[in-house]
Amino acid sequence: MKRLSFIAILLVYSLTVVNAKNEIVNVGFTFSPSTITIVPGENVVFTLEAMHNAVEVSYATWNADGNTPLAGGFSVPFGGGEVLAAQLPNGSHWYVCTPHAAAGMKGIIVVGTPTGISENRGLIDLSVFPNPARDLITIKGDNNLQGTGYYITDQYGRQVLTGKLEGEITSINISQLNRGIYYVRSEGQKNRSLKVIKN
Repeated sequence: MKRLSFIAILLVYSLTVVNAKNEIVNVGFTFSPSTITIVPGENVVFTLEAMHNAVEVSYATWNADGNTPLAGGFSVPFGGGEVLAAQLPNGSHWYVCTPHAAAGMKGIIVVGTPTGISENRGLIDLSVFPNPARDLITIKGDNNLQGTGYYITDQYGRQVLTGKLEGEITSINISQLNRGIYYVRSEGQKNRSLKVIKN
């Protein structure tokens, strides 16, 4: 019985410590840190003043300093709260403070695997190969995705390439990118990304 109690206390302590390191606060009209990287399964705590909230938006909305919520995205009330791991699948999550988005109050949560190559099941209708890649990657999807925008972000959530899918197969030149980890996402695929390693 003592051992079971000790394990329960240790588990509660572990969860508290893990969640404590994933805290985002506001400093005036900015989020700090503005970009946070976590591993899957971790929660994020927002500690905000009463005039600030945090709402997940699409990349296009985030990039335009807009505040239209992403359907099914996370929402933190004014004054702060916690975003559970279930709301943070692998990939980049862009968010803004609704009343202050136009002033640039926005941030990014990047969720990635701690080691190895993540499974390429993030995008339901897309696959990417080769992986790892050197100069070119190919995105394969359904024909009905033709004309859909895609974007590639680095591991910190910064957009490095954009374009439109050309149909079932689209080749993308990544030779100009530095070696590292990147995420391929398409418009309309909420919170889903494919991880690519550039050699």
